[in-house]
Amino acid sequence: MAAWKGFVGRAAELAALAEALDDAARGDPRTVLIAGEAGVGKTRLLDEFETRCAGHDLLVARGACVSVGAGELPYSPWLAAMHAVEAEVGAAALVEGAGGGQAALSALIPALTDSGHPREGGQLARAHLFSLFLEMLGRLAGQRPLVLLLEDLHWADTSSLDLLLFLSRNLRHVPVLLAGTFRTDELDEDSRHRVVIGELIRGRGTGYLELNRFDRTELGVFLRASGGAVSDRVITKVHERSGGNAFLAQEILAAEQRNPGGPVPDHLRDLLMMRVEGLSEEGQQVVGVVAAAGRPVSGALLEAASGLPGPALRSGLRDAVARQVLVRTTEERFQLRHSLTAETFYQDLLPGERAGLHRAVAAALSATAGPDASPVVQAELAHHWFHGRKDDDALFWTLRAARSAAVVHAYAEARRQYGRVLELWRRVPDAFKLCETTYPRLLDEAAEVLDYAGDPQRAVELTGEAIQVVGVDGDPQVLAALHEHLARLRWRAHDTPGAVDSARKAIALLDGVPQSPLQARAGATFARVLMLSGHYRQALAEGTAALAVATAPVERGYLLVTLGTVRFLLGEREAGVEQLWEGLALAESTDSKENILRAYTNLSYCLQMLNRLDEGLELARRGCDLAAGFGMRMTTGTVLVGNAADILLDLGRWDEIEKLIGEVLPDEAADDLPLYLQYVRAEVFVARDERGAARDILDRVMSGSAGKTDQDFVGHVYAALGALEIADGNWRAARRAVDEGLAKLGDGEGVFPALRLAVCGLQAAGEAVAKHATRERWQAWASLLAERADASLAALRAPSGGRALPVAEALARVAEAELRRIRGEPQEEAWSEVARTWAELGHPYPEAQARLRLAACLLRRGATAALHRELTTAARLAAGLGARRLIRELDAMAAMAGVSLQPDAAPPAGDDGADWGLTPRETQVLDLIALGYTNGRIARSLDIAEKTVSVHVSNILAKLGAANRWEAALIKRGQAS
Repeated sequence: MAAWKGFVGRAAELAALAEALDDAARGDPRTVLIAGEAGVGKTRLLDEFETRCAGHDLLVARGACVSVGAGELPYSPWLAAMHAVEAEVGAAALVEGAGGGQAALSALIPALTDSGHPREGGQLARAHLFSLFLEMLGRLAGQRPLVLLLEDLHWADTSSLDLLLFLSRNLRHVPVLLAGTFRTDELDEDSRHRVVIGELIRGRGTGYLELNRFDRTELGVFLRASGGAVSDRVITKVHERSGGNAFLAQEILAAEQRNPGGPVPDHLRDLLMMRVEGLSEEGQQVVGVVAAAGRPVSGALLEAASGLPGPALRSGLRDAVARQVLVRTTEERFQLRHSLTAETFYQDLLPGERAGLHRAVAAALSATAGPDASPVVQAELAHHWFHGRKDDDALFWTLRAARSAAVVHAYAEARRQYGRVLELWRRVPDAFKLCETTYPRLLDEAAEVLDYAGDPQRAVELTGEAIQVVGVDGDPQVLAALHEHLARLRWRAHDTPGAVDSARKAIALLDGVPQSPLQARAGATFARVLMLSGHYRQALAEGTAALAVATAPVERGYLLVTLGTVRFLLGEREAGVEQLWEGLALAESTDSKENILRAYTNLSYCLQMLNRLDEGLELARRGCDLAAGFGMRMTTGTVLVGNAADILLDLGRWDEIEKLIGEVLPDEAADDLPLYLQYVRAEVFVARDERGAARDILDRVMSGSAGKTDQDFVGHVYAALGALEIADGNWRAARRAVDEGLAKLGDGEGVFPALRLAVCGLQAAGEAVAKHATRERWQAWASLLAERADASLAALRAPSGGRALPVAEALARVAEAELRRIRGEPQEEAWSEVARTWAELGHPYPEAQARLRLAACLLRRGATAALHRELTTAARLAAGLGARRLIRELDAMAAMAGVSLQPDAAPPAGDDGADWGLTPRETQVLDLIALGYTNGRIARSLDIAEKTVSVHVSNILAKLGAANRWEAALIKRGQAS
């Protein structure tokens, strides 16, 4: 950008903004935060930057937060900025850019129309809105670089701050610059503003500029440029009194010029009020209206609210503008020259005066608002009537503002408004007539918003209060609906027993009531809560009953997904998967995005459990792509990312996990990853010997999941914690983790998570005994765990013809081998079987672990050749994974055995160097047979046809004189008798 002239100081700040703009223009989005005390020159800096931008092919838009209610107006700076964009590019361009997202984006872009159809609520819907807006900005920036300037973020509503953080983190490879100003002296220690700004500052694409006061030289240039000839003596005096604050310096200079050589007020209030007190009565009336309005005001609103006739109004305006108390904006509106003056004047009013001004502004707004008032106008009316002490009007408009905020997913603002509604309800007689609703319905309505706003505990309290108000003798359907909602709220508050109890009460209340959609909804909720808490058989019964009465396709699709998952978990694997596909088809026919993604989530999970890993990964990735298309990449999409990451963990493709996660959230937002993604990362960190990072992650997971009893989640998390404690050598801590996890599973039917935890406990006991712990101290506990593992395996085998899930069978073999290790029994054959099983399943990490255990057995009996083979194979697998802890253990054992693990090292004598007359290709095939590979996997590894592999295997068996693959593998390992 060209050198900028005509601006006092701030050269470094302007250069930083110019550099950020240059970066953004090259497709590297930037966010710049401009901080400073009130009056230091933040707005003037943006003015100058905007002026310089005008000479370039840029789309520049500016929006300011307003002090009305200090954050009660949803998305106020974004609405203003997009209004400026509309003025620049035209409404037609915005409509075209919005595509099919017009209805949702109308919450942020006034030019777009809302179809009026009911919208889904919740954090998923809000994330969808944010994602659509992100894409919209990307399309706008595709035409020319986009610069969005946001002022006074210290007054921003929470939803606007959340949107800014979302955009700053997720804008990628588009020419967008976001710049915002805020007062450093307006942020409370525990405010959301401080949290968001802190997270923004930590972002890799964020620059932070803090404006300092002018020094004496800079202040002199500034005052002479704005105030004409000013002596050095006066500049020194003004600098001493103002400390270099630009706005205060101007006010002190004005006071000095009004009374040269005279005293200047000591207090800021007196200084700022000097201009106002010099106004005419009409001028002060006009200023009072503008100060109470809290935003730029039109002439029409001034006339209506001030009560002044035209001539008197114009006289007052001229007086206020001439004395530089008011300034005219580019949109022919009037505002106080600086917010400090507005705040000082407003605080100087008597309480009755303030209330009167608020009533006057509210009455003027009401006269033009009409039934279709925008959410911002509704929030303004709610604010002014409340502070005008007109409770009935305040209640009416606050409820409208609360509902409108919820519709546009501004849940923090809706929460604040609902709190005020409940306060006003008690003060307004016949409030139910005015609001056309009942108090229990209002409580439950507010509860839903609080849940969406992230406070499920308070939501539970409000819906519980609604149930108490209705009473035990109230309408059964009303009570059933409240209990059904309470069940969902309690589940999200991690109160599983409470959720089950509330869902059960809802079903009981509907017994004997004529069939209704409520029965299906209550049954669907009950079935899902039962499923997630591990009560699969009861979930199947309740879900089946609900499906029988469900008529709506969306409800039926939801139930089919639940029932398919439950059937699978109960061992009806083919029937379960088939029902899941049926649920997906119905969800797709109704375009129910939540049901579609839920079906993809559960199907990919089931395929993983069947060890159909490639299929499961492909399905999870497809679901991730759909979630991105639906605008749900950051919500439901992260669940599918979790499934994909878990499958990649099994496959040993660990480097892809972080890459996959990086597509969802940038590095600086890693702490915001969902819990089920965090524990997968922790498992990788443990294996790679990054135990500090693993512990940090698991500490966050444990603190964020108190009360969570989702069976699969509990099994994963406590197994990951157990693995970490084993890696640290804290076997007793590992034992505690396993015991706590098993206790948390309770009486649920989640037998696979129980098997996983039991095996983790046996591994801890095995390590403890191997490291010379007292064997007897661990054997009793190990026996209990073995019994739990056997019981879990039996339950998994029972409904499936005596064959459990593939990974469950592998874990059972691990349990048997570990139990032998703990008891000091022969275990070489057991570990060989474990290694072969994991190799067949394609799980390289547990295969390498098993080969390490097998190598320990071989070392004890001096089988050096076979030991070398197992260590070499395990080392190759561990190196491919980057499993540093396992590599270190393998190196230690190799050193103990006196063998080399270097890739070019020749195998020790006595190995399979015997000449069996195998061709090079047959030798390759035999190597893979010894690793436990199936013909199909050998074919994929060597890139040959499976039929060709079969021919090679037949030739190998004939040349070795082996009866089968197992015997050929033993001959290869030098173990044949």
